[in-house]
Amino acid sequence: MSKYKVGDIVLVKSIAGDAMPNTHVKLIEKVIVKAIQGKQVGIRRTMDWPGYTGWNAELVYQEEADTLRKEWGIPFSGPGDETFVYDHCIIKKSTNQNRNKKTNKVRIVRNK
Repeated sequence: MSKYKVGDIVLVKSIAGDAMPNTHVKLIEKVIVKAIQGKQVGIRRTMDWPGYTGWNAELVYQEEADTLRKEWGIPFSGPGDETFVYDHCIIKKSTNQNRNKKTNKVRIVRNK
């Protein structure tokens, strides 16, 4: 069972290396692909394909999309652009994802 769920905003690293900046994405749909055993075809054997797990995700912040486009040549235009994130590339769940939600504050009024 994964500790992340649909709708979570997470910080991810690039599969291409540590030189690329970490980015925030919103998880949309979990993808699980099982491993496939190779088959014998005549005298040849096909390759075994390893399984993987990851998420379809979308970018959250415009500044990060601009950095990836301008400095790294990755064609992201802004928030909402879809990408794929492997589970092992997720660094942590973002701590500031509730900043747009209103908190339930209780106001206590004392009668005089």
